[in-house]
Formats: sequence, C-alpha cells, structure tokens
Amino acid sequence: MRERPSEATQQAADWLVQLHSPDRSPNTEAEFADWLRASPIHVREYLRAVEVWEGLAHESVGQDSSQEQLVWDANAAGVIEFPRELRAAAKSASPIRSLPVAMRRGTALAALFAGMVLASGYFGWRHFTALDVATGIGEQRSVVLPDRSIVELNTQSEIRLAFTATERRVELVRGEAFFDVSKDPARPFIVATDLATARAVGTRFSMYRTPTGTVVTVAEGRVLVRDALAATDSLAESADFAGAVEVIPGTQAEARLDRSVQLRQADVERSLAWRQRKLIFNGEPLWSVVDEFNRYNSPPLVIVDPRQRDQRISGVFGANDPDSLIDFLVKVDRIPVTRTDRRDIRIGSDPH
Repeated sequence: MRERPSEATQQAADWLVQLHSPDRSPNTEAEFADWLRASPIHVREYLRAVEVWEGLAHESVGQDSSQEQLVWDANAAGVIEFPRELRAAAKSASPIRSLPVAMRRGTALAALFAGMVLASGYFGWRHFTALDVATGIGEQRSVVLPDRSIVELNTQSEIRLAFTATERRVELVRGEAFFDVSKDPARPFIVATDLATARAVGTRFSMYRTPTGTVVTVAEGRVLVRDALAATDSLAESADFAGAVEVIPGTQAEARLDRSVQLRQADVERSLAWRQRKLIFNGEPLWSVVDEFNRYNSPPLVIVDPRQRDQRISGVFGANDPDSLIDFLVKVDRIPVTRTDRRDIRIGSDPH
C-alpha cells in the first residue's frame, strides 16, 4: 500500500526534531537512515522539512563546504542518486575536506540532507541536467528526480532526463514508468516517446511504451496527451499544448502509429497493479498473458499449441511468480506445461 504523503510529511518533521535534539538516543541516526531508505517519499519529504527548518541560505548549513562537496557527501550516503555528470564534478572536490559546522555539533545526517537541499536547488537551476535510469528483466526501481518528483520504473524500462530552467523533459526510451510529479507551474513536466507526448504540472500518471503504441493512464490530476506529429515543438511548449487530449483519473489515452490519440475508460487499479508486483487479467487471451509474464521473468513461457493461444485467462498473479500461472493452467484449464532443456517453459501439447 502506497503511503500517504501527509503521513510521510509528519514523520519527516518528527525526525527533524529528533535529530536536532540534544537528548536523542544513540540509535536515532541508524533508525532515521532505515526510515529514509524505506521509501523515496521519505527522502523527498525530509528534504522539504530541512528546507523549512534551515532555509537554503542558513549560515550554519554547509558553511565549510562547497556545493560540489555537498553533492559528494550526499551521493555517498546511497539514499538518493544524482546525475553522473554532477557526481563526476563533485568527485574532484576533496572528500577529506573539513565537515560542516552542524556536523561538528553532532547532527551529521541533518546537515547532510540540508546539503542535499542546496544541491537540489543547484541542479534545478543549472542550464541543463541529464540523468539516465534503467531496469533489467524483473527489476523495479524508484528514484527521486532533481525536482523532487518521484519516478517508479517497471521491468525492462529506461528513461532519460533533460531538465532546464524552463522545462522538465523525460524521454521514455523503453518500457513503463509511473510519475508522481512535483508541482512547478513555471516548469511543465513533459514525458515523451516516439509516438506521444504527455504534459503535466502536478499529478500522478503512468506511461507505457508498448510494441504497438504508447499508453498514458492517469491516477490523479490531469495530463494533456498529444500525438507526436500533432504539433511542432514550438506549439508543444505553448500554454494550450495544441492538439492534445485531456486525460483524467479513470481514463487512459493511447497513441499508435496508424492513428491519432484515442481516449478510453480504464481500470486504473488493474493498469497500475505492477507497482505492487501483481498482474491482473480479465479474459485476456493466453498469448497476451504469456507476453506480459515474459516481461518480468526468464526463462520465457512459450505456447507450442496454436489452438490454445486464444484461451481466455482471468485471475490475479504475482508478476515475478510464473509458477502461479503454470499452476493455474494445469489445475484449472487442464493445459499441460513442460519444462525443457531448451531453456524455456512450454505451454500446451505440440500438435505435431
């Protein structure tokens, strides 16, 4: 179950008070680190709490450290990942430089994340910020972006960021991603594939680059989606996002090579079930179910009897548990399944 941001905000404030307390226990910092690593939302809310507490220009935050040194220290904590180019620049800063005043007072983690706030501001207003994030087969990953938006990548997915002072642009190179967008009306959040472009300000939505098109599903707020050829780049950045379709919760838009963007009703829970590592099917043909399972697992499932390709499947399965599907096929649909030395799992009897 996804934690509500209001709970994380309160917890972040509580941690900030504890870390600044002279009466904190010896285990406080270790427990705080565990809480941070439990969710990228915790990182984002703590950054916000520190910004309120300290202020970006507070004299005691990072007093003895350059921005590059703060980037180096924050990245070394392993809680948030920064762009490679900035990590490289930060590496040139001496890691043995004297620590900030606040650290010498014993509030090491508080000062560290105050430094991360400074670093985040530094990233956001650079002329250009680049970042690549990717996942392998069966892997899912959550990342806090430089603007404090959160992206969750599904299996075999990749995104590329190109943030500027006026725009936050993400390219979905392959696969599927869910975006929890931090509000910034001055810098629209744009996600693009070769077939579609989605624009949001502060919302939660997913984009899936399928073999035949691009699907955008909205969980909260609204997203404008347009065909990649519906407008020029200059129009794409205009206030009305010319040629776009508005997608709201409960609906999704699909763009395909052979047609413009189409809007339709959607089962959002089912479409986003992958975030809980679940796959939900409601009468899908077996070939489609197999294709979906093969996104997450290896060795692949192979249908050897073409007569069973259109067998309809309904159920809830673990995305990384192909045995749950195999048991269903054998026990419920009486379809034979064979594990072979060919490094695949064969569904059905070979008609030959």
